[in-house]
Amino acid sequence: MEPDNTPEIPTMPLAHDDVEAPGAALEEAITAGREGRITNREVMSVIWTSELLSVGRLTKDDDPSTFQAVVLKAPDADYSVAATFTSADRIPAQLREAAPVVVKATGEATIRSIAPGYGMSVNPGHEVGLEIGPDVVASLVAAYEKTAEQAQESARPEED
Repeated sequence: MEPDNTPEIPTMPLAHDDVEAPGAALEEAITAGREGRITNREVMSVIWTSELLSVGRLTKDDDPSTFQAVVLKAPDADYSVAATFTSADRIPAQLREAAPVVVKATGEATIRSIAPGYGMSVNPGHEVGLEIGPDVVASLVAAYEKTAEQAQESARPEED
């Protein structure tokens, strides 16, 4: 056996070693919420402002407007949930094969796109995951719409 003459290459720090992994802040918020360090409202606020990944497929090739997200049956409930993930490495391989299209959007856009009667699951099947029921999704959308409506009203010029 010949000696290994491969030179030792020193590891160089990456330019972005200090940058958190995608979804790290959201996963920390989910964990903190479970542990009671932050409120459910604070967890929802982090979800609302975070980026989420949704997996699915296109019903018409090359037409992004035909994206159909994967919907799963909630394990302990009688409703279905939109499957979302904090980062690509949280998406199970079998799901990637069945639903090869990944869409990145804010939590706000994702929640607002969920059809009435559906909930949302963040990292389904993963220990750092969370399920939001349809009632919470509906109340978040309603709160958004009320806030948007109030903002429009306050932006209108006053009538004499």
